[in-house]
Amino acid sequence: MKKLGVLLADSNLLIREGLKAVLHTNSNIEVVAEAGNSKELITNLLDVKPCVILIDYQSPLFAEKDVGTVKTIYPKSKVIGITDTAERNAITRVMNAGIEGHLMKDCDKEEIVDAILATSKGNQFYCGKILNQLSEDETGSFTCEPITLSPREIEIIQLIASGLTNKEIAEELCLSQHTVMTHRKKIMSKLGINNTAGLVIYAVKNNLISPNKFLFNS
Repeated sequence: MKKLGVLLADSNLLIREGLKAVLHTNSNIEVVAEAGNSKELITNLLDVKPCVILIDYQSPLFAEKDVGTVKTIYPKSKVIGITDTAERNAITRVMNAGIEGHLMKDCDKEEIVDAILATSKGNQFYCGKILNQLSEDETGSFTCEPITLSPREIEIIQLIASGLTNKEIAEELCLSQHTVMTHRKKIMSKLGINNTAGLVIYAVKNNLISPNKFLFNS
């Protein structure tokens, strides 16, 4: 199986080394290049044509516009932002530029790996803190088209509707509880649902779970 090539773009050498150590734990992922500034990012992008780019567009030698430049030069690369802070307007701008996912630097290693695997398959991936920031103090300035649920999200909705806890879902899918909670927040954000009952109703209405199974499950 061909490994997923990842380019790390961050002006901080220690951050890049830390990310390399995290990604080295997954046999399906390979760091194929690094960039310490915007110029190196473009040069390495054309040289290695990575599947996924992990970028801190807020670090000193990078900029938000780098996301748009990457998507213009090599749109096949999936771009994931990973920053220290989550400023709503900045996140909105890079989303409009074509970014496929966004993490915080304090996300756990499983979530970072999950984000790379998910975006490489064409799904979007946003950690819980980013989703919370996007949903707070909504002024109407941020809009987006409806996002199709991924197979993993549908699976989690089905398990929630079946009555499983986050811990049980994590064990069932071999994920961390934190990752399950992040998926759950993302699903609720996509669907505009605020509680478990709403997810159950959605699952029943969309035939993701049998009404009889839910209504008569002991």
